[in-house]
Formats: sequence, structure tokens, C-alpha cells
Amino acid sequence: MTVSGLRVLVTHERFFPDFAGGCEYGVYSLARGLESRGAQVRVLTTGNPEQKEYGGLKTLRMPMHRYRMNLAASRIAEQARDADLIQTANYHAALPSFLAGRRLNIPVVLLVTALCGDAWLEMRGPVAGRAYSAWERFLMRRPFSRIVFPSDHALQLGLDMGIRRDRCVMIPPGIELQKFCPALNRAPRAPVLFVGKFERRKGIYDILETARALPEIPFRMLGWGPEEQNLRQAAPPNVAIETVPQGDVMEAGGEAQLPPAFAGASIFFLPSRAESFGLVVVEAMASGCAIVSSVPLDYEGAHVRPGDIASMVHAIRRLWQDPQQLARMSQRNVETASRYSWDRFTSELLDTYQQILGRQLSREECHA
Repeated sequence: MTVSGLRVLVTHERFFPDFAGGCEYGVYSLARGLESRGAQVRVLTTGNPEQKEYGGLKTLRMPMHRYRMNLAASRIAEQARDADLIQTANYHAALPSFLAGRRLNIPVVLLVTALCGDAWLEMRGPVAGRAYSAWERFLMRRPFSRIVFPSDHALQLGLDMGIRRDRCVMIPPGIELQKFCPALNRAPRAPVLFVGKFERRKGIYDILETARALPEIPFRMLGWGPEEQNLRQAAPPNVAIETVPQGDVMEAGGEAQLPPAFAGASIFFLPSRAESFGLVVVEAMASGCAIVSSVPLDYEGAHVRPGDIASMVHAIRRLWQDPQQLARMSQRNVETASRYSWDRFTSELLDTYQQILGRQLSREECHA
């Protein structure tokens, strides 16, 4: 499907090269996918106003803290006057985009890039955590034209918040499959690998406790983030911690450290406390890793409960001691990961736009 006349304003609190995690990667991939199909895409975000494009995408950056984007409804409405649709993502661009869409009477689609629910209580404490959880619930219950969830479990969490089912659609995101493939000669005792942001939500201290119970197994943690120093101080001797520059993480691992790290691992470990999808899990699957994770995706390995150290220890020990089983899981995970593509995501997103706009999105109509 080509949509050369479709005009989309994409809003998000950050946009490449400003980067904090997978949310920015998802929004960038969405915008790039729309543009590749011929849509006219503009991005409204925060940051340095002198940076007017990234990766060929036109950007308008407001010089403000990302929290203040919640107050930017008028600015969003101004930029969306000639748009057919506003595409936003949670958190801080979502409410002002919704209000701008109401003002202009145009559709607003929300992409769910993160959804924490009750995990806010652990991440932020009982007082602030309740406030964050209440704000998330309020935001998700606004009557967006559609809310795009990345997985069935994220969709169910949204429904549990009281979102109407007819406003929801589940579209799995993609990965850049050409960047991730298994190593030809993987070491039989390769370290158990974690890749991600060094923050409590990712279960990083559960990794340390698991590693402490398995001193004979090496662990490798690659990432960046606010807990790095504390993590280094608390790590047992069998855990190697490596900083990954954020520029290497952008665009699904870039060309530097991450793809070789995935390819060289046999087990990928992500005991996250809250994850709406977990792109890094699919990247590890495409690289031939067995998965031990709390993320409820379809993979070979072991599903564990957040915080259940005993089950994590048992799962990793069992897999580590069975290289033949690891090899079988590797092949099946590679096959499963091949289903996740940004091309498929873009096609399904455009189908959703077509339903909302109530007309066929085609080159012929757009040029009529």
C-alpha cells in the first residue's frame, strides 16, 4: 500500500538523536516506515530547535523539558492544521496530542511504547508510584481514535484499565532482521547475556542475585542508565558489566557492540518487572539465543515470574547444562523471530488508519 497524499504529524517527547530507550526506537521506526510508503511525515518533539531533521525525517523541536510537552496542546494543534491524523505515543506527548486532535476534529492514534501498571509502585515507591499509576490509567482511558498495543499481554493490561475494546488494536513491532543472526561458531559456555537500560524496572538486581547463586556460570551485562554505578558495586565476580554508548543502541543496536554480543550468547536473560513488548528479546531470538525472561512472548527457553529468583536460577542452570537443548531452542527462536518486521507493522498500521479515516488509502485517490 502506498499513501503519498497521507499527512501525518508524529509527536513524541523525544526523538533521535535524543534517546533514552526502546520508546524512541519504536517511534522512529514507525515514522520511517510511514515515510517509506509515501506518507508526508513531520515530527514534533522536544530538544534543540536547530536540529530540523533526522534520518531524512523533518523534525520540529521545542526547547523545553519533556514533561512540559504535556502543556503543548496549542503548539501541536498549530502544527497539525494540515494533517490528516496525529500519531502520538505515551507518555508526555499523548494528552496534548489528544486535546489538539479534539480541537481540530482529526483522529489521534496512540502507540503504546511502555505500560507499567502496578510495577510503578516498586519503581517509584508507594506514594509516587500510586501517582504515576493513576496518571497512566487516566492517560490510557482517553478516547483516542485507536490505541495500538505491541502485544497481547499489553492489550490485556490496557483492557484491565478500562479501555474500550473497540478502540484497541494489537500490532507487534519489528526488528531489523538483517542485523541479527547466530554466530557460526558459538562458544559452548558463552556468558548468559543481558542487554538493556540499567534501571530497576529491567530486573537488573535479580540478575545479580541469580548470578550470585550460580558462581560457575559467567554473566555479561551490556547497557547504560542511572543504576550503572550501583550495579558495578553490587556485582559478584562472575558478572561482567559493560557500558554501551547510547549511539550504539540507537536504530536497533547500530553496527557496533550489540549484534556480536547477541550472536555470541547462548542464553539471554531479561527478568523485567514491566515490559509492554521487549524488542530486545526478539533481537536475541533472531540471534539464536534461548530466552529466560518474565516477558510473556512466544519463545523457547523458560518463562519466569518477576522477582522469582529460585525459578531463574533453576532455569539458567538447566539450560546451561544441556547444550543440545540450547541448540534446538536456538533454531526455533530464529524461525519465530523472522515474523517480526517493521514492514509488516507499517502495513497493519496503515490498515488501521484506513479504518479510522473511512476511505481507501491509495496512490490513485491521493493524487485525485
